[in-house]
Amino acid sequence: MDSNDYRARAEHLLTSQHPLDLNPDIVAQAAVWAQLATAAAIVEAAERKAEAK
Repeated sequence: MDSNDYRARAEHLLTSQHPLDLNPDIVAQAAVWAQLATAAAIVEAAERKAEAK
């Protein structure tokens, strides 16, 4: 999976329900996916930078 996939999962969790139906568990799951997206984006940027050298 790449950063876009992780981001999409986080977005899906937060937008697939009515905002009033969101609960702490769903928000926590989305936060984990968002953290994974950030980590993956950092790795992807480092890989692009290494390839550019």
